[in-house]
Amino acid sequence: MSANETMDETITISNGQLKGLRLPETGAIAWLGIPYAKPPVENLRWKAPREVESWSGVLSVHDFNHSSVQLVLGAPNGNEDCLYLNIWRPVHVEENLPVFVFLHGGGNIGGSGKDFQGSILARETNSIVVTVNYRLGAMGFFRHQALLTGDPLDDSGNYGLLDILHALKWVQKNIVSFGGNPGNVTLAGQSAGARNALAAFLSPLGEGLFHKLYVMSGGCTTASIEQGETKANDILTSLLVKSGEATNRDEALHWTSKQSAHTISDYLHRQQAIHFAELIGDTGLRMTAFPHLFEDGFVIPIGGFDNVTNRTNLNIPIVLGSTASEFSTFALSDSHFMPQVMQGKLIGNSEQKMLYDMAVQYGSEIYGAFNVEDVAEKLAVMLPQIPIFAYRFGWGLQEGVIDPSFRFLLGASHGADIPFYTGDFSVQSFFAGMYTEHNESGRKALTTVMQSYLKCFLKNGNPNGEGLPAWKQWTPDSGSAEILSLDAGVDKIAIQLVQKLSSEAILSRLNEDVRLSEEQRNWLRTYLFAGRFFWKE
Repeated sequence: MSANETMDETITISNGQLKGLRLPETGAIAWLGIPYAKPPVENLRWKAPREVESWSGVLSVHDFNHSSVQLVLGAPNGNEDCLYLNIWRPVHVEENLPVFVFLHGGGNIGGSGKDFQGSILARETNSIVVTVNYRLGAMGFFRHQALLTGDPLDDSGNYGLLDILHALKWVQKNIVSFGGNPGNVTLAGQSAGARNALAAFLSPLGEGLFHKLYVMSGGCTTASIEQGETKANDILTSLLVKSGEATNRDEALHWTSKQSAHTISDYLHRQQAIHFAELIGDTGLRMTAFPHLFEDGFVIPIGGFDNVTNRTNLNIPIVLGSTASEFSTFALSDSHFMPQVMQGKLIGNSEQKMLYDMAVQYGSEIYGAFNVEDVAEKLAVMLPQIPIFAYRFGWGLQEGVIDPSFRFLLGASHGADIPFYTGDFSVQSFFAGMYTEHNESGRKALTTVMQSYLKCFLKNGNPNGEGLPAWKQWTPDSGSAEILSLDAGVDKIAIQLVQKLSSEAILSRLNEDVRLSEEQRNWLRTYLFAGRFFWKE
């Protein structure tokens, strides 16, 4: 083979031929919008994914396909026909490359695979990067008695998770065609995607489909069947009122009590998917607003993560990450603070500014510990043989790195680590104003280190490598400094090992913080934090 030989963008997989596209600006090839299951529409709504049908000829896969039905800035978006995945790889012809499957965030009500652009990462880590679209909202997680068929897969309610598992089976079957190694697959995700990745690890159906986990800002969350069915009945009641079948909730409940399961199922199937999304709305990390990842006893065991030992292969290396300001975007978007920020009044009001500062500090510490320390402690006790590595991303908190208002309002917010993995700082979001020529040198240095850690982990299940700051493995010692702080100043990296957080110690400090009045403390507890995944009181 010539040293200059590059891979053909037209390849053959189990269902037919695919033609991707070259990305000369990043030195990668992409195949975007590959169907990995039948469209889950009509009679396949609320059914486990089915095998995709083969096609004749060459299927051009140059564009991201539909995302799942969702609201984007309040407007309808997406399509029920959404089961597509995206693949990037370096242009060279090398084979047997590690595979990195990434699951997007968005609370399991929003987002898509195009949110994580994998071309630069594929080149820098010499790996195959895969992102997945899966069903979201009530299309992805819906458990209603009227829909039960007796088939444990179709009845689980965990359609979004089943889509992910189906995509992983697709990877096992087809990734060799892209030059990937099906025996070296790392399942990764951020936020809800990270929680889905942990749920795939918990599920007996995930056995053998991946070999490592890279979990960014996602804790251990499951919901009971009862929670799911209660929410599904609430949605049904609201739909009946919305569609005019009933004039109020009492009438809707009366209608439901008189109908057969077949009639209710038929009614639910006739409703537009976007109406379900509108009724769920923005959940803000609150499971009661949208229960999902149901303990159905088949896809997810009853008892959730307390039954994580029910697997054959338990030796799966794991990286657990969080950001230092995990809660800032959730505090910022709260109806108490957002109007003050929009009117420019928060910074000038010393009492409200302090309250916001405390909300971000304590919310981020508790949420960060929920995402990393709590998961690590649970897994280390139940599965002591698993190598666990933990990080906390802190870029943006050092003075002088970003604009002071960004630093105060957002800091190292939820999701801020993602561009440092993708190497793509062109994102059009509230992060965009943080990325300046002033901090470019430090940013690029931190990006190189983070991609290098990931490259080592993808290859051997250990992020440590030559020339990288040492990253200690997690131990049960609660007082030790084993969290790798990933940070950079204006010009250079600032990476060090820091102390673990303790949820109990954080709550104790919150209860004793003299800067807060008892009224403010109660407001944080009962209004701002209550009901969120991470809150245990």
